[in-house]
Amino acid sequence: MESRQSGNAVSKLTLTCEKDYDFEYFDAVFVDSGDRYLESDYNRILKGEKKKCADLYSWKNDRATAEFAVLCKDRDMGLISLNASELKSENGVLPSCSVKLSFIESVKAYAGHAGWYANNIFNKMPKGKRECFPEVIYSDAPVRLCKNSFKLVWAEISVPKDAAPGIYRGSITVTSQKAEKPVELEYSLEVLDADLPDARDYLFDTEYWSHPYNTAYYYGVEPFSDGHLEILKQHMSLYKSLGGHAVTASIVEEAWGGQTYGFGRKIHYPSMIKWIKTADGEWKFDYTHFDKWLTLNKSLGIADKIICYSMIPWKSAVRYYDEKSKREKKISVSPADKDGYSKIWSAFLKDFVNHLDLTGCFDSVYMGFDERRNMETALNLIARVKNRDGKTLKISAAFNDFKRNEAIFNRLDYASVGLDQIRENLDDFKKQVEIRRRDNKQTTLYTATEHIPNSFTKSFPVESYWTILFAGSLNATGFLRWAYDAWVENPLEDSTHWSFPAGDCFLVYPSKRDEEVKESRLSLRLAKLDEGVRDINKLYIMRESCAEIFDMTEKLFSQIKGQSENDYEFYTVKGSRPWERTAKWLTENGKDEMLEDMKKVKRKIYEISKLYCEIKAKNN
Repeated sequence: MESRQSGNAVSKLTLTCEKDYDFEYFDAVFVDSGDRYLESDYNRILKGEKKKCADLYSWKNDRATAEFAVLCKDRDMGLISLNASELKSENGVLPSCSVKLSFIESVKAYAGHAGWYANNIFNKMPKGKRECFPEVIYSDAPVRLCKNSFKLVWAEISVPKDAAPGIYRGSITVTSQKAEKPVELEYSLEVLDADLPDARDYLFDTEYWSHPYNTAYYYGVEPFSDGHLEILKQHMSLYKSLGGHAVTASIVEEAWGGQTYGFGRKIHYPSMIKWIKTADGEWKFDYTHFDKWLTLNKSLGIADKIICYSMIPWKSAVRYYDEKSKREKKISVSPADKDGYSKIWSAFLKDFVNHLDLTGCFDSVYMGFDERRNMETALNLIARVKNRDGKTLKISAAFNDFKRNEAIFNRLDYASVGLDQIRENLDDFKKQVEIRRRDNKQTTLYTATEHIPNSFTKSFPVESYWTILFAGSLNATGFLRWAYDAWVENPLEDSTHWSFPAGDCFLVYPSKRDEEVKESRLSLRLAKLDEGVRDINKLYIMRESCAEIFDMTEKLFSQIKGQSENDYEFYTVKGSRPWERTAKWLTENGKDEMLEDMKKVKRKIYEISKLYCEIKAKNN
């Protein structure tokens, strides 16, 4: 069932069978990286602007990105290859290795309603039509270009810290096995005399929940074995490059009620800390996986926030190994039963805090909660257990009831609020951000199922960029998203999940299982999130370091739409049963309006950056 919002009809593309080629064999044109190009959009690209040159800009220690399409006529072109030249300016050269070109691979996804959540107890995958969406920024390895088709390519230029300011020019060459002449695109890159900090020093950062067990399951390696840790190095280094600080750690089995994909295992998501009840009835804990996970991330320069889930797991279930009976058991430890809850969790907290003191990780650890009831019981217990320096563990939570339950919200060192709840209490949220900034507390925005705009497989890439710009317009300290890597069985083939919209549970993709080198790769939507993160950091830096710029950045933030769900036209798709959630998708009209708005924002960031550089030069 579909319904409309904003009073306009759902936009539909009108496709024609005849294709109007204006090239001999194949061609390449730049396209809008915020738009989405399905197989059915071939004619739209053919009839669009034949953009053979792109004008880009960046700061130093920054990245500039673009997207182009390689188009084939009615004849197979065999394998096509990509090559980038060096970039030259009057003041310097950026080597060709600064340019990374990657073909974008498509993934199937169920594009119906938003999911079943915990109601899908048998984990049944949805039946129905899958669509193919451009998703994975994969590699530059040659690919086959078949007749009457196109291939998308992502271009990323990394600008070093010591790059000389100026306008650099370069080219991209596309060659085919079956055409004598290559196709060439040109671009210019203006490097501005402004410095973007390293990702770990961002003023606006990201938290994408990490699920390392899924990487082990996907590749068929033992969790936290040497082979698994080697895979995780690149995987988490990529996360670090996106501004990720916080890492997710599980302290109970199934902290989220088994909602993640488990690759056929009874426990879908294990605890990194194993609970053991001894024969004499005492509790002990095995920290082997937890310590390996923290050691790895600390070695990479992240994990200054280690968020542990959860002292209020779904259904309040705590699973443990009973040495006396030699079998796995489960108890329900509800915070509503204060005495029973305190008895079990006090034993854990005392041992955990002592372990953190011994490993030197205490100051990095936060106890994490995700929209749970009876949090006061848990928070009071945490406040009673002090470490050797008299400190208590910090608290992190995705917490939507920030207005009516301010007493709990004020106790959170690190809080994230959902997009819909922010919209419903916009002024109150902005006030809370200001108050918490003064108290050195972080406040982020998150998006989840049923929020629109969003970052699902079916979402338009521009929605991801808008999301970060909107979070920045609220003065938030960052953005949170479930999840980074909770892969389904074959994510490179089909991103559909049994309980959530396709793509909701992961923003990166793995390698194919048989590839020798295992590398995680960005989705197109994650690349656009990252573009937004870099741009918000530029605006925050200019606003805070240059008084003359402050009013300009605030004016720009005030012009970013999205305070109302209806600011961009969307349509809904409802489930067939009462408990099935509603999916919301931008219409073509909504997407086109957002694309136009974000182009204006990008242009304004460039203009403010130019002025910022002029003021800096004058003051120096």
